[in-house]
Amino acid sequence: MHGTNIKIIGAQQAKICNIYKNTRLKLLKTNAAIWFNKMCKIKHQKPNYIQFRTRGKTPQDKKTTSNAISFRINQEIKFLYCKKQSLNTQLYQIHLECANQCNKVWQHIQDCIDGRLNEKMDDLYQKLNKKPDGLCKQHQTTHHNNKNTNTTPRLINLTNLTFTREQTHTLTMGPKYALEKDPKRYANELIIDTENAIRQLEPKLQNTFRHMASRKIKQILTTNTYRPMHKRHQHNIKQIKNRLQRNNLTIAEGGQEQSHSRN
Repeated sequence: MHGTNIKIIGAQQAKICNIYKNTRLKLLKTNAAIWFNKMCKIKHQKPNYIQFRTRGKTPQDKKTTSNAISFRINQEIKFLYCKKQSLNTQLYQIHLECANQCNKVWQHIQDCIDGRLNEKMDDLYQKLNKKPDGLCKQHQTTHHNNKNTNTTPRLINLTNLTFTREQTHTLTMGPKYALEKDPKRYANELIIDTENAIRQLEPKLQNTFRHMASRKIKQILTTNTYRPMHKRHQHNIKQIKNRLQRNNLTIAEGGQEQSHSRN
């Protein structure tokens, strides 16, 4: 769509497309909020929107505080899922209305809108990825682990760089640890490859296999779940790679599942 201008003649068409854009953006932001709250729940962190104080410092008081935070996050996630369902219903109706009013040019308009929204959401996810780091610094405590003192560490840092506890945890998983990819990220490639394969068949068989492939791809997208923690690990790996490249460092795999960071 670079260098191409789409002119919408009717004001009603422009209005319905703008409604689609705003509703789609609300849905994407709701998905991002769900992911962020799940991350806080997994990492046992308190989001900034939770504000309450306790006077006691006993283990029972800390346990009560932790349960209260977990309950509040669960309530927020439930609310966001209800909001997501409502927005999905609205977006479905608006999508049909846009396709009806804009006819053949709707596909081009939708691709343009979705492309801009995806760029905006990439920036939002980068900001959300930095929030848990800030929360870790606010509640950072020193832990002394006296267990397994005789075992060889899985990560040996031979440089002067220091990594956060979360980045160190990601590195200790090793180079062979498989991170999941968001099914929506590779869905377009899967659709293109499937369509190219179907076009090699006889014309009278293409529609049948196209229908079967469509049902299978929908099943893959609905059944495959994307773990929020894997997106966080990908963010940590990206930060580590940037630091290593700036300092001309590399990671080498050692014996017995050890990883070495060196010049």
